[in-house]
Amino acid sequence: MVKIFRLLLVLILWPLAAQAQFTDTFDTLNPAWVTDRYAPAAFQTVSFDGDNRLQITIDQAGSTANRPAPTYSSDFFNTQGDQRPGGISGAWSLSAQVYVSSAFDTTTGQLVQSDLWAHTGTDPASGDYAIFGFTNASPSTPLDPNAIDRSFRFQVFDGTSTDPTSWFDAGVPAGFVYNSWHTLTETFTGTTVEYLLDGVVVYSDPANDGDSLQTAFLEAHNFGQTDANGLNNYSVYWDNAIASAVIPEPATCALALGLATLGLAWTQRRQFRMAR
Repeated sequence: MVKIFRLLLVLILWPLAAQAQFTDTFDTLNPAWVTDRYAPAAFQTVSFDGDNRLQITIDQAGSTANRPAPTYSSDFFNTQGDQRPGGISGAWSLSAQVYVSSAFDTTTGQLVQSDLWAHTGTDPASGDYAIFGFTNASPSTPLDPNAIDRSFRFQVFDGTSTDPTSWFDAGVPAGFVYNSWHTLTETFTGTTVEYLLDGVVVYSDPANDGDSLQTAFLEAHNFGQTDANGLNNYSVYWDNAIASAVIPEPATCALALGLATLGLAWTQRRQFRMAR
């Protein structure tokens, strides 16, 4: 009977205990993070808002004009950050918290963009990219700080749309609070990738190759913008990055509970018969 109770406990608690592939609080910088594309000015743990956080800093030294040519001249290297292995087969979830400064809510000041990325699929050379983040750059001319259609907004890269270069404008929720932490989540449900801002779905993408999480990324964008001092500096703070296998549906847990209970009843009945 004791063994059956142990089995029951394992069946109920195993999905919860086995979910997390990694949890990164950035108290120190885990060496699993390595440069993706081009190193930003900083990808480091710093003290911010009462705790240790990840700081990604962009500056003019990493702009197109200042990167080593011709190897790093392409706009491809304007995306700057780090990546680490995801290591999840099957359905997955990736989330992180980001501090959204009120200074980013501008149409005339510093151009900014920072995103949480997931490389999905089972082949490192292919798969999809699920990207969720924010920007205040123009959707039509993102490198122009004077563009009239600039606005702060959250956005999703729709990696499986007919136009694979398209971004979906997720806007800004009513009552959104700046100078505060917000949670960005990407979850592959088995058929779609859902993008959630503070737990609310803002976009759902029918991912054709979403199965398995190969790599997680935290990125920022170097717009090559200069101010009166010839500088292009901004920092974004991230925290609590978590990659996990998707929690089984409640029906799955109920089935496990039912099977364990049935096993317990059968054992008790068998013991009663043997006692007679």
